[in-house]
Amino acid sequence: MPDESPAAFAGEWAGTGERGSFCFLNLDAGGGGWVLVDGGSGDWLGARIQWRNQRQALQVDKFIPLPSSPRYRVMPLQTFVLKTQFNQSLSLSWGTNFAGCQLQRIESSTRHLDSARSAIEALRQPGGAR
Repeated sequence: MPDESPAAFAGEWAGTGERGSFCFLNLDAGGGGWVLVDGGSGDWLGARIQWRNQRQALQVDKFIPLPSSPRYRVMPLQTFVLKTQFNQSLSLSWGTNFAGCQLQRIESSTRHLDSARSAIEALRQPGGAR
């Protein structure tokens, strides 16, 4: 039976895309969240969302573009598409000029990063590269 609990997607997600783009999602277990996109300029496009887990697919039910904030370099994100991918990843696209971002759960990325660092450190030790 598919996991339809919010825990399947709740948390922080981040990823990169072409031309230096960076995307960030903050999804809470209550079905609320934030979407921030930097298309490579250093300015954010943002929206608040209401979402749910529908048969192991993230379904956005409502989004509200954030108001402009020159102080925080935030502009409204008017449209986006968020898709569930294989291997616990998401893809986020916006506008026609960008292919979008591939997002991973930050917690998972941190675990992989720590594991890679440990492997390199072990290999640096005398006799480690045998």
